[in-house]
Amino acid sequence: MDPLSRKLLQELEEMQQRTGRMLRNMSMSRMLNMDSGAALPPMDIYESEREFIVYADLAGVDSESFSVLVEGHQVRIFGRRNLPPHKDIACVHQLEIEAGAFDRTVNLPGAVDVEAVTSSYTNGILRIILPKKAARGRINIAISNGGQ
Repeated sequence: MDPLSRKLLQELEEMQQRTGRMLRNMSMSRMLNMDSGAALPPMDIYESEREFIVYADLAGVDSESFSVLVEGHQVRIFGRRNLPPHKDIACVHQLEIEAGAFDRTVNLPGAVDVEAVTSSYTNGILRIILPKKAARGRINIAISNGGQ
């Protein structure tokens, strides 16, 4: 492949990544909660045969500054991101890191065993493992004749 074609292909790949990132940031679940004033940290949700796995981007948040609440089909992560104080600032050229309160609730596609939920927080990424609640199975109900 000649250098010009290689460069064009590289540019197209970068555009695709940026467009995907932009569309993810514009998702409805992140836009609907804007009236609360709290930031909405990005979250990914995966499902395996036995569990749901939730990742939350909480870069710069101290582990003591947030809480996780799991109830039924929902996971709620809330807390506060505090950035270092700024001194002697004359002008802001770019402002993308959201500071202050954050609160994000996501619905899971199934119920979880809340007693077996585990989590870890490493390098600004919160990982929550939510084992699925065991299915109760199906039973047939015998219908008796209404006459006595």
